[in-house]
Amino acid sequence: MSLRSMLALGCLAALGALLGATDARAVKYLSLGDAVKKFLPADAKVLKVTKVPSADERKRLLDDYGWEATEPEYVAFKGVDKADESKVLGYVFVVPEIFNTCFHKYAVGVAPNGKILESVIIELTCPRSFPINKKAFLKQFKDKTHADALSIKVDIDGVTGASLSSEAASTAARKAVSLHNLFFGGNAKVTVDDKVKAGRAAGAAKIKKAIETGETLKKEGKDGAAQLPPDEGESKQ
Repeated sequence: MSLRSMLALGCLAALGALLGATDARAVKYLSLGDAVKKFLPADAKVLKVTKVPSADERKRLLDDYGWEATEPEYVAFKGVDKADESKVLGYVFVVPEIFNTCFHKYAVGVAPNGKILESVIIELTCPRSFPINKKAFLKQFKDKTHADALSIKVDIDGVTGASLSSEAASTAARKAVSLHNLFFGGNAKVTVDDKVKAGRAAGAAKIKKAIETGETLKKEGKDGAAQLPPDEGESKQ
């Protein structure tokens, strides 16, 4: 074997070891399909609904809910009664949060009336985030709505040693209920007081600082999560 070939094989082996180490840090708790099924009856028909916020709607999300809608479109999974599709059984929002070297993905179940059923973690990629996957923390989101602050040090108690991850989880829940209100819940108005605005701004600033001072984990495209059940329908509105 030539020296060039040996060097090439050595580089490939090193790259494989590096990728293996990165994958080992990622913990997938649920597949996408299982996350969606968790919140919807077994016999529900699942519709994938894609929404494209207008400029005014994006401004509303920033002004009233404290997060910037930078994605071109947002997806929700809507469960409906197979015999009567006008009867909505619930919604599931799958929300990714990326900051510093951590990639989080949450599934947030929302009842037709806009209350959070539960927030669960689909994936975490760094060990310092793992402590947030505890019922004692996640149960705080139950029954919250778009009118709640959903920010640590305001109405959510963060996990010691994982304050940024706690804020990311809170922001993911806030994104879910605000999108629900905007597109499915009648677009009800909400009054945001100064304490809530300040709390959200402080949390967002910490995450922004983490992104600016650390290497942000980039994840392109799908991450291999399981697909929805075969009888899934799709609706673009």
